[in-house]
Amino acid sequence: MTLPSFSTEGLVVARGDLIEKHCDLSLFSSQRGLLKCRRRLASNKSSMVPDLFSDIEALLNPIGGGKLCFVGEWRLLKSRPGIGLDYRRLQAAGALARMVSLNARWLATFDEASILLGKALDALDEGAPCEAARFKAIFLLVRSEGYPVEEDWRMNWSEKDRRALLSLLLNPIKSCELPTNDIERWRRDLEKWIVAETDFVL
Repeated sequence: MTLPSFSTEGLVVARGDLIEKHCDLSLFSSQRGLLKCRRRLASNKSSMVPDLFSDIEALLNPIGGGKLCFVGEWRLLKSRPGIGLDYRRLQAAGALARMVSLNARWLATFDEASILLGKALDALDEGAPCEAARFKAIFLLVRSEGYPVEEDWRMNWSEKDRRALLSLLLNPIKSCELPTNDIERWRRDLEKWIVAETDFVL
């Protein structure tokens, strides 16, 4: 049975190479979650395919029971060219997009993850501290899924670290002046806790 076409907005969280006049990409939608898509190309011009980390609105045509959607007409809503200008930004953005993609099917709500990912990518695009943006997004995403990240993971923290973390969570990422080494240490420790105590895949 042929499924009807539908229009949706989403963020491009993965994009493959151009192969035989088509390109595969993954779109994360706040309404529908992760969508595996394919864009046919009339030529090998990459400009015909949405850029990685961009927000788009697209007409999707499901095939194979909806496991894959061909991308019809699409329009750019927002691009984030600044991410590609710095390897650390690209690395942080890729890690966050991958985390959302790997865990999309189990998320309680797509909307919250979409908002958090979009804000983190906006910050990275604008040149905010990479580790701060990455850590904050991971922390808030796990917390939004109901895990006791504040109560459990931070239980044995020093008062100094508690105050610093609270400042990072409550203030805009671009204003963060905490040492990168400290934030990276928190992130690695948080990721160990996530693997041990949650269903998230990293």
